[in-house]
Amino acid sequence: MIKNVYTSEEVIDFIWELSQDNIHASYPRINSIEELKGELEKALNEKNRNIIAYYQNDVLWGVCTYFWIPDEKYAQTLQFLIREDYQQVADEMIHYISKELSGYKLFIGVPFSNENANQYFKKKNIECIESSIVANLYNLKTHWNQRHDNVDKITKDNFEEYAIFHDKHAIPLGIYYNSTNLKNDMDYFQVLVFRKDEEIHGSIFTKGNKDLSDVVGLFIDNEYKNKGIESILINEMLMELYNEFGSVKEILYFVDEDNSDELNFVLNAGFEIKERYRCYRCIL
Repeated sequence: MIKNVYTSEEVIDFIWELSQDNIHASYPRINSIEELKGELEKALNEKNRNIIAYYQNDVLWGVCTYFWIPDEKYAQTLQFLIREDYQQVADEMIHYISKELSGYKLFIGVPFSNENANQYFKKKNIECIESSIVANLYNLKTHWNQRHDNVDKITKDNFEEYAIFHDKHAIPLGIYYNSTNLKNDMDYFQVLVFRKDEEIHGSIFTKGNKDLSDVVGLFIDNEYKNKGIESILINEMLMELYNEFGSVKEILYFVDEDNSDELNFVLNAGFEIKERYRCYRCIL
């Protein structure tokens, strides 16, 4: 049986237990019980967010928290956690969401270590749109204090110049953060570009926070790849984060599994491999 959840106490222990277990976890990862409490409060109180729970004989078997953006017909889970009987519970939770959000695209992230989840999506022929290696860096420390001559920072004032380059790379990948959505969220982002002969040929954009920062994308024009621009942008990004936030607790960097060159640049900048990640897209 599926039901809506109206108090965090009903599900918080279940979510915390399963989210800390690689066999059952989903994405985004939860780093602390305080972070989880904050996420649940937002899901309970903000518009376009919801929490549902699956019960079997009054025993809690699954919880899903999710949000949606009506103008984009976009939905994403924040927790998709199932203790047992994965197929039955997942089927019913997705079906429940589809009745509410018909016509939406629902994105569900899970670690590679969650075999039940990955087998379920494969069996259902649900499209895997991202297979990434997750690298991270703890307690950022840096000694750089001078920006490379070819690197500039993008703000709302000069964003229109950058938008064309961004969409040239972002739209074919089908990522949520096209130029329109990125500009809407620019208060949360750091965007750096590499210029050559006054034209933009590379960029890196990062959602910055003192506790957890997330490198969302690194775009390089094909003719400029593997010429050192990647390392310049990654190092400049770390310097910019440090200048703004000081020693960031953790920085996440998602690298496509097939992109060994980018992974090497990331590892050379001090990141370490944390785990592997899959993102699936369900058409509701």
